[in-house]
Amino acid sequence: MRIGLGLLAFAVLLALTACGNGGTVSVPAGIPANFNSILSGLNSAVTETQSDLSGELKDVHTGASNQAGTCVNLVANVDYDVTTTIDHDRQNVIDEVNNLQAAIAAVRQDVANWQSDVQAIVNQGVPPPSGEASAISSANNQVQLALNSANGDIDLANSSVDQAYSKANAIASGTCSGHGPGAEPGKIGHIS
Repeated sequence: MRIGLGLLAFAVLLALTACGNGGTVSVPAGIPANFNSILSGLNSAVTETQSDLSGELKDVHTGASNQAGTCVNLVANVDYDVTTTIDHDRQNVIDEVNNLQAAIAAVRQDVANWQSDVQAIVNQGVPPPSGEASAISSANNQVQLALNSANGDIDLANSSVDQAYSKANAIASGTCSGHGPGAEPGKIGHIS
């Protein structure tokens, strides 16, 4: 009996929400999710990676050695640029990707919960709220837009990291062999 009353109260709240604008479910701006903040952070991390790559390429242009000695530029500047600065940038990208994945998982769970709740009230004989399909479609569209944007940024970050490692390793030859950053870390995978 308590479950039935709870569902009836939920149905009344849904009906009141739908009454406000001609019988459609009102979805406030940014709901089901506002991914803008996370995507902005991801874009900033990628931009920083690209900027740091430019700095590393200037150091690479000098060559492995400089006036301080054989392999000094490679070890003190180029290798540091890659294994410290660019790798740190890469980790920032990964952190933002993880934040976005968590936000997307939350939205998907909210949509699943919503569908389950609507089905429960329909099972009690209450008609589903109009606009339900539109709200779910909006949530799914926002998720897809966020995924497309994030995966584009992931590709840019992977490209920058690849260039950083390959350029540094290219000058780690001859007497400077073995002084480069070595193998590139794995690619950051796309999210779905």
